[in-house]
Amino acid sequence: MKVLLLGAGIVGHGIAEILSKNYEVTVADKNERNLNSLSKELGVSHLKVDVEKDNLVKVFRDFDLISGALPGKYGMKVLEAAAKAGVNIVDNSFMPEDFYALDKEFKNAGVLGIPDCGVAPGLSNIIVGYAASKYEYLEGAYIKVGGLPERNIPPLGYKVVFSPIDTLDEYTRKVQIVKDWAVEEADPGDGLEYFFVNNIGSMEAFYTNGLRSLIRNIRARNLNEKTIRYRGHMEKIKFLKQMGLLDEESIEVDGTKVVPKEVLAVLMKKYLSFPQINDILYMEIKIESNTGHEEVYTLFDKGDSHLSAMARTTGFTNAVVSDLVLKGKVKETGIVAPEILSKDLGLYHDIDESLRKLGIEIRAKAD
Repeated sequence: MKVLLLGAGIVGHGIAEILSKNYEVTVADKNERNLNSLSKELGVSHLKVDVEKDNLVKVFRDFDLISGALPGKYGMKVLEAAAKAGVNIVDNSFMPEDFYALDKEFKNAGVLGIPDCGVAPGLSNIIVGYAASKYEYLEGAYIKVGGLPERNIPPLGYKVVFSPIDTLDEYTRKVQIVKDWAVEEADPGDGLEYFFVNNIGSMEAFYTNGLRSLIRNIRARNLNEKTIRYRGHMEKIKFLKQMGLLDEESIEVDGTKVVPKEVLAVLMKKYLSFPQINDILYMEIKIESNTGHEEVYTLFDKGDSHLSAMARTTGFTNAVVSDLVLKGKVKETGIVAPEILSKDLGLYHDIDESLRKLGIEIRAKAD
């Protein structure tokens, strides 16, 4: 079967690593250097595609499944093209739009779109969906997750582990949480808490807009998602905000219009990639059931010189779910959020087992 992988970057590498073992994979991107590098390393076909200019519907029709690993600003356009082409898609872009707006188009085409299928959102949704399926409702589900350098390095205690513009979106998009059954709006960075993680160090976590479809699909009295960083990180981000470096309105510099946030994203990729330093991924999800039981799910992964932890956890999740779709194990059509998949216990165990075989181990502890 033929798979088109959109995006030859960090996460795309992780997806291609897995899917190319069993399927005919073509990697598409507008960056020819990334395309050639990935094609040479994994022996996959490549196709130069510019999602802003090319006819995606025409391109997609030649494939059995689309795997999306592009920045969030392209996510909705890619989903829409997949629906029009009548092709299943598993996508992990962090799109700002409501992807459920395309539910009818996918159902009419008889195909499915699985959005937000990375690590968080994505694997976090799958875990929460699985936990929620065991109870009438949840008193609470609290997600904390972060992709980090293996040690707290200056200037931000951060290294680029996926699209920098999507990283910056976490600091600018309004946040939705659920508190005592009501959906409330918060600012990114609110809910700041400090804690310590063994073998990692002193950390902080703050609200980011990662709940998304969980608000719609999970019955819970309280829900929130926080991003983990090394302690002191948010204070530095607030300084960048105050300087206007996260502004999305263009400004004029010597007669040229630039968007500060986009400039900062480019500079982050140039100066904060730190290829000599490995990354880690830590996730902790606390579940409080209506019966008084508490469950805690944790995931720790470490990158190496071959694949980053973000490429592994995000890319492998996308690849494992894509494999299930290609095998016909996901029967639904329309928009199918990751937490809906895991309400089917068989699918959850398939995902869990496949990830374990790839070295991504979800540890569960219950009281």
